[in-house]
Parts: sequence; structure tokens; C-alpha cells
Amino acid sequence: MKQMRRQSKARRSGRTGAAAVEMAMVSPIIFLMFMGAIEMNNLNFIRNTAANAVYEGARSAMVSGGTVSDGDAAVMAYLAKVGVHHGATVNTTMSTQVVTVEVTIPMNLNSFGISRFTSGYNVSQSITLKRETPGEGP
Repeated sequence: MKQMRRQSKARRSGRTGAAAVEMAMVSPIIFLMFMGAIEMNNLNFIRNTAANAVYEGARSAMVSGGTVSDGDAAVMAYLAKVGVHHGATVNTTMSTQVVTVEVTIPMNLNSFGISRFTSGYNVSQSITLKRETPGEGP
């Protein structure tokens, strides 16, 4: 019985560093996947924030007496509240019938510092709403 223990102990001693080597090989891959998931989550957050911002901007500009600068200001204020306004450009156009608001947000300026996954990518959203005219009612 003692002899069996010695053999199994001797067999195990040949694999003393196997777990450390396996961990060293797998850790960078797991870390990369984790950081990529964080960056994709941030991308989705910015995409939804941009959609809400253009909606708020269009709502500000479509009312009777609303102006292009009201729409631009509403978009930038919304983006500034959540901290994704860095490098954002807003374009609001207005006619007698509709108002269109577009926003473009560069991901490399609004990332967590790991923009390797979204480098050079811009989030763009736009919306067109019908303008309210005086005397219009439900």
C-alpha cells in the first residue's frame, strides 16, 4: 500500500506547474473577452442615449416657436447629462412641415479608454418629426 502512494505521488510531481501554465495561457483570452464585452455594452449605451437625445431635440424644435438652436441645445444638454457629449456633432434642419435632428458621436472620445474594439466607429442617430402648427388641436 505504501508503494502505491509513492508511485502516485511521483506521477503527480511531474505536473506541478501545469495549472499555472494553463492559467497563463487562458487568462489573456478571458481578459480580452471581458474587456470586449464592456466596450460593446458601452457602445449599446451610447447608441440608445443618442436615440433618446435626438428625440428630445426634435421635441424641443417641433413645438410652435421652436428653433433650430433649441433642438441643438436640447440634444447637447441630454448628451452632457450622461457624459457622452465629447466630440458630438448635431445637425438640426427645419422646414414648415417637419424637423429633422441628426447626431454623430465618435466612440474613440467616449470610451472607457479601451477603444481598441470600437476605434474609428461613430454612432449616428436621426429622427424626423412633424412640426406643430398654431391652431392645431386634438
